[in-house]
Amino acid sequence: MKRCISCHEPILLEMRWSDLFTKQTIDPLCSECKSVLKPIVPDRICSICSRQMNEKTYACSDCKAWSAHPLYSDVLHSNRSIYLYSEELKELIKRFKYDRDYYLGACFSMQIKEALSSMAPYDFLVPIPMHPAKEKKRTFNQAEALLALSGLPCHHLLIRAESSSSAQAQKNRHDRLLSQNPFSSTKKLNNQSIVVIDDLYTTGTTIRHAAYALKQAGAGKVSSITVGR
Repeated sequence: MKRCISCHEPILLEMRWSDLFTKQTIDPLCSECKSVLKPIVPDRICSICSRQMNEKTYACSDCKAWSAHPLYSDVLHSNRSIYLYSEELKELIKRFKYDRDYYLGACFSMQIKEALSSMAPYDFLVPIPMHPAKEKKRTFNQAEALLALSGLPCHHLLIRAESSSSAQAQKNRHDRLLSQNPFSSTKKLNNQSIVVIDDLYTTGTTIRHAAYALKQAGAGKVSSITVGR
């Protein structure tokens, strides 16, 4: 019997005629656990960062501010976030990242692959790298885990400077926006299209730092996918 990856209760499956001929795709979350998550509505977002808006908007106030930045004005083509960062999602990501419940990351697999299908074609899927000391303490990189658990390839085109030890989650908005870029590319690129993967989009600083490093190395279009926004 299939059990929910979060609450471990049995998942009741509704059989259809089509299931006799094709393998049924089973969501790892039960309907109750899934119902508390708040999907971002695609037709009411900022088209650049996926911020939930009252209507479809080309650029929210944050993205307009980024567009005036001397370095990061046009490095990010677009970000697609899947869920609003609610208390329920916060708890789920806490269990995944900080409580080291690695396989819980699989509950986002279907949504990540669906988001990726709208970004095709692309050449590389690039996880945001962690500081080595933090990755050693946590035992895994959550962005790499999201790709692995989704059965997707992982291309390590970014490294993070070992001196960049201050976590973005511990900074306020002002400090995030002023922080130095900790990323550099591991190889020269030739106009390839890249999708960066991470768990959260907050101010957009981390994603744009990564996109800038990739563009400096010769990348073409750089987009991103995050679980929460």
